[in-house]
Amino acid sequence: MQRRHFVAAVAVAMLAGLGRVSAQDTRFGLTAADWQFARRWLETNCLAPSAQPFLAELRSRSAVMQRAFIGALDEGPLPDEIAGVREGARARYRQGRQLLERGELADALPPERLAAVRSVTEDGFIAAEVDSFVNGYRSNAMAGLAVVGDDVAVARLKQMAADRSPALASAARAALAYRQPARQP
Repeated sequence: MQRRHFVAAVAVAMLAGLGRVSAQDTRFGLTAADWQFARRWLETNCLAPSAQPFLAELRSRSAVMQRAFIGALDEGPLPDEIAGVREGARARYRQGRQLLERGELADALPPERLAAVRSVTEDGFIAAEVDSFVNGYRSNAMAGLAVVGDDVAVARLKQMAADRSPALASAARAALAYRQPARQP
């Protein structure tokens, strides 16, 4: 009898574990499927032609996607995502340094370019990669808002275009410019 209760308890625990969703699987109160779709947009070059197939799907989920993009804009990527970018940047930096040490890259570059490459520190390289990722993520959130955003979201983009850091202001202006063709059915 005790064995049957133990097996039942283990089965319940396993089923409960299957229902758990990690922070990376969903955010901002979205379903896992909606968050997965929003992440695909956030991780794509949204102003590129490759994003065009997403537009109809974004519009069909506009209220949910607006919530996702506002959250992504406000909070940015998850710490785990940033950690992954850091790891990748560290690996690329070290691979580049190995090429320099073997002389393959050093022989191919003019002396002034070689000096510039050598002057980049590992920490500086990683910081630049993380900044680029975070800014791209937020820029893609703005582009998403340009596609699905209501009047309040558009007003926010206009405010950001005027009030934020140069990088975000530029991204907000690009998103607003993108809004006109993207809103066409």
